[in-house]
Amino acid sequence: MATPPALPPPPPSPPPPSTVASQSPSTLKRTRKATQLRSLATRPPRAERPVVNIDPATGKANGPHKKKLRTYLGIAARDKVDVTYETWKEVPTAQKDLI
Repeated sequence: MATPPALPPPPPSPPPPSTVASQSPSTLKRTRKATQLRSLATRPPRAERPVVNIDPATGKANGPHKKKLRTYLGIAARDKVDVTYETWKEVPTAQKDLI
């Protein structure tokens, strides 16, 4: 007895339409963009600098611009420190001083 010839596989079904493409621009999910704090990093050379006082005993900032300073330092650390360090304590002191 001979076996009947095998049927060819069915053609692949077309991919489902993208749900993102079918949504209107106003209903798209908004995502966060990279924070760069350009207002502080690219201020004009003659512009007044924000003043932040740092307590030498504790190393904590004090003043109205302390949140902006912390944000700026976090951005600088993410840009300059390699991701292979698991904690801030593992980062070499020389690299911390550069930041």
